[in-house]
Amino acid sequence: MIHNKYFWYVLMLGALVLWVFAVALICIFPEWDYKAVLFIGLIILHGVEIPYVFNILKKDVSTVTIAIKTFLFGFTWWLPVKKGILQG
Repeated sequence: MIHNKYFWYVLMLGALVLWVFAVALICIFPEWDYKAVLFIGLIILHGVEIPYVFNILKKDVSTVTIAIKTFLFGFTWWLPVKKGILQG
């Protein structure tokens, strides 16, 4: 199952849904003081991953692609690319 590319596509879709959910929290609950915790957490987590992924995939994938896809999808994108399940 973990070697199935559709498994990883579903996880990437989940990552996008999480981004949408984080933004929706900010819009739906403007009075909530901690509304941006999830959004800021995603920014920090995915931002910290980018330098690590550069070192892993820099020979095979462009730096712009690495930055954008890692920021959007996190490990659900770069791990299957590293393992050869998906192409960068």
